[in-house]
Amino acid sequence: MPPLTDHYPLPVLKDSPGAGASGAGGDDERPRAWRSLEEWHGSPELARAAEREFPPGAAEPPRGLDRRRFLQLAGTTAALAGLAACKQPAEKVMPYTYQPPDVTPGVPNAYATAWTPEGYAMGLVVTSWEGRPTKVEGNPDHPASLGATNHLAQALAVDLYDTTRVRGVKLRGTLRAFKTYLEEQVTHARRLEANGGEGLWFLLEPSSSPTRRELLERIRQRFPRARVETYAAVSRDNVYEGARLAFGRPLETRVRYDEARVVLSLDADFLTRGPFAVREAREFIRSRVPERERMSRLYVAESHFSVTGMNADHRLRMRPSEVERFARAVLGELARTHGLAGLERYRELELGWPERAREVRAVAADLARNGARSVVVAGERQPPRVHAVAHVLNAALGSQGKLTTHHEPGVDGVRSGPEVLRELAEAASAGRVDTLVVTAFDPLSTAPVGVTLEAALSKVPNSVYLAFREDGTAKKSAWVLPAAHVLETWGDARALDGTVSILQPLIQPLFQGLTELDVLSPFAGVADQTPYQLVKNFWARQRGGAGLAFEDTWEQWLAVGTLPGSETPPFAATVDMGAVEASIRGFTHKPSQGLELNLVPGYKVHDGRYFHNAWLQELPDPLTMLAWGNAALMSPRTAERLKLEARDKVKLTLRGRWVEAPVYVLPGHADDTVTLELGWGREWLDDGDEPVTLGVNAYLLRHVDAPWFAEGLQVEKAEGRGRYATSQDHWSMHGREIAIQDGLETFEKKKSDYLKHLKGPVEKLYEPFKYGEPYQWAMAVDLNRCIGCGACTVACQAENNIPVVGREQVERGREMHWLRVDRYFEGSPDEPHAIPQPMMCQHCEAAPCEYVCPVNATVHSDEGLNEMVYNRCIGTRYCSNNCPYKVRRFNYLDYRPKVSELEKLRANPDVTVRSRGVMEKCTYCVQRIERARIEARRERKPIDTEALQSACAQVCPTEAIVFGSLHAQESEVARRHRDARHYAVLHELGTRPRTAYLARIKNPNPELEHG
Repeated sequence: MPPLTDHYPLPVLKDSPGAGASGAGGDDERPRAWRSLEEWHGSPELARAAEREFPPGAAEPPRGLDRRRFLQLAGTTAALAGLAACKQPAEKVMPYTYQPPDVTPGVPNAYATAWTPEGYAMGLVVTSWEGRPTKVEGNPDHPASLGATNHLAQALAVDLYDTTRVRGVKLRGTLRAFKTYLEEQVTHARRLEANGGEGLWFLLEPSSSPTRRELLERIRQRFPRARVETYAAVSRDNVYEGARLAFGRPLETRVRYDEARVVLSLDADFLTRGPFAVREAREFIRSRVPERERMSRLYVAESHFSVTGMNADHRLRMRPSEVERFARAVLGELARTHGLAGLERYRELELGWPERAREVRAVAADLARNGARSVVVAGERQPPRVHAVAHVLNAALGSQGKLTTHHEPGVDGVRSGPEVLRELAEAASAGRVDTLVVTAFDPLSTAPVGVTLEAALSKVPNSVYLAFREDGTAKKSAWVLPAAHVLETWGDARALDGTVSILQPLIQPLFQGLTELDVLSPFAGVADQTPYQLVKNFWARQRGGAGLAFEDTWEQWLAVGTLPGSETPPFAATVDMGAVEASIRGFTHKPSQGLELNLVPGYKVHDGRYFHNAWLQELPDPLTMLAWGNAALMSPRTAERLKLEARDKVKLTLRGRWVEAPVYVLPGHADDTVTLELGWGREWLDDGDEPVTLGVNAYLLRHVDAPWFAEGLQVEKAEGRGRYATSQDHWSMHGREIAIQDGLETFEKKKSDYLKHLKGPVEKLYEPFKYGEPYQWAMAVDLNRCIGCGACTVACQAENNIPVVGREQVERGREMHWLRVDRYFEGSPDEPHAIPQPMMCQHCEAAPCEYVCPVNATVHSDEGLNEMVYNRCIGTRYCSNNCPYKVRRFNYLDYRPKVSELEKLRANPDVTVRSRGVMEKCTYCVQRIERARIEARRERKPIDTEALQSACAQVCPTEAIVFGSLHAQESEVARRHRDARHYAVLHELGTRPRTAYLARIKNPNPELEHG
């Protein structure tokens, strides 16, 4: 590979990203961080944008208005709003006939329930206001969440109050009563019973529900010739088949990352993907504490830049098809050089791969040195052979049974990939399917190329589809049933370790929604029982029968959210070395020819089921910072070779099928590979109520035999320019020391005076802040813990009623997020290190925004909060101009008219809904502080500052963000403010921010770091 400077000359200016300067008093050895290739190259256009201080379009009034007229309108709007507040609202208020004893108006209640992504349970605690759920948190008593959640769970309330949901039972587009549907299906089931259920098919969502499993057993007994299958576009088939190859049976693998010293990830994004991802992210970060006796090390072999790759010490970028070859090479190196017991038969594997020889030797040696404290994990996209190799390596290293344990799969069916759809399509086309019951997500739209499911479905006489929205499958099904949201559902589910959770509804189904148990019960012969009765009766039988004792137990389960003692013991598994060897030797790696297509699950939309969630659409992707769409990702070298630039439109052709997509040049992406996210390319109703297709439908290039990656991709430049919204260049920091990352060796050498130029007192003109009040609120963000997942951004949006502005406004730099997660790169565009950094209002003790506000709308509290008085704000935006952190947001438009009456139900009543012409920003969740203060006064005791959390701190899976009072000397926030790694962003300005950052520390392998 030629040197980087042959393609991208390093900037020569001292203050440029690649020059290595660190600013006044900085560490000259630390490379400068940069955010985009344009910034790396010193783009003149980007330089002009930086001179304007705000992104292009962010500081201008709406089109058609000059600044003077806009301010007049904004002021008039504020005045009219004040007058309107004096009138009684025109609305009907219906009192409770009998007020529930546990509901007090104005006081929120919290209920435990669970969510089932990929079929497994994640425990939740949901805040409800008078029966109106608004905020989702993790259940601290649940093993899969530990009190935290992810970005998808935080946005669940958006789907609950979505006006595009299916409403009512329909037969070929005509509304029918559910009673009519039920009677017809009961009659139909009796007719099918005569021939043992011949022609009856069930295509279900993967689920770990014990109650559903019992219903399916009843169905199998009643209809022994029926087919019961599960399907998911993002399936775990490779995980189970890899375990079957290694152990003789499908198993789930649980990894103890907190005990690991070396982790090798083979295309496994374990920090954000998988049924235990939230817990495993926290456990992994616990092994990354620099002050720990031995900080762990992470190697990631992957093609596209994932969240796990962003947190790797060494990211080994390669084509997706090369990951298997790399796994085999490491296995062969451990067998030849390190003589691990049981690996003798693999000595001859991958001897001729000189391009990766140095990396293979270093990784193998590190794994061997740490033995049983090393672990190898494989991603769900990799073929079963790679999973089997990972199991072989863990067994040889000694980590199996220590760092890894194996469990029986909790989900019904361990085969749910595209092959299931192919068999269904063949049977339906041949007329062998009489009745098809579908609860899986939109199989017609997610079917791979070559599976003619649409034509086959039209030949099924009786098709039933449980749909959340009118998607492609709903349009072709006879019966369409409205699906209940998870917060409207009674049910049960297991976590990966077997722990059972009871799903209880927070609200009555808004659109007569039905659960999967409702759909299956007529075929199981229990149509007269509700899901609540089915679940409760099932567990009554499991735990000794009904009665007063069980009623008390049941109430305790609902309160806690889990069933104590329900976890399942690990399964004792032994690797079949002979079977794995036969599989490996039966496969010969052939170097890929041309370009490879790399398909990945949508980070925000998954397989497409979250496509209509506006909060997730507007959340910037952790690496690309894309919102409201996807793009064709490729490396800088590949783009240069193909003579392509960012936003060029390209035609991607694979096996005669093609799509058009805009180009996004992503630093660190594997060469000769083009990545597309699944789940996009669906229609969205835009501002003008015209259907707009967002993103590119990657399913059009997906094949049964190559569901994740395939060679032979052809790329041609198409006419026109592509469109996508990205915030990667918004709020530029002019190359100053903002997000800091160092190596472990550097940190240990300079620990005593580490970053001393970014901490301590500075000269200032104003009197120092006085710490007289009993509470001094502060925050600390540990960049070493932050994985960049973005969950905090969505949590802040949910807590503080932050509006969605849409694709056009994001393109203009007007996103309203109070908390953003910036992404920086260090190093060359080919081999960069990524650094995520949450950035919110710093609550400066000497806040520049406060000195320039002409109406005293932004003021400082005695407890250290920089507060916003919305009623005073007249929209001058002087405070935003004077804020060096660029964390203030201005409401250019009034977004309230676009919010339906139903969607208003998800708003947090503790937080004001702002209108046009108002400046807003992070408040450290002051509403939570005041509610805690009220509760403390009621109980006549001090505020429990340890229990008080901001929304971003509460959601964080890795505890990167902590909040509390600095007066509590033993609190975590006070400890981090004293940590050797702490520093203040833009410390030289003397703003004295209350938010401290802790530098990010890497633990690179010296053999790879220094050659």
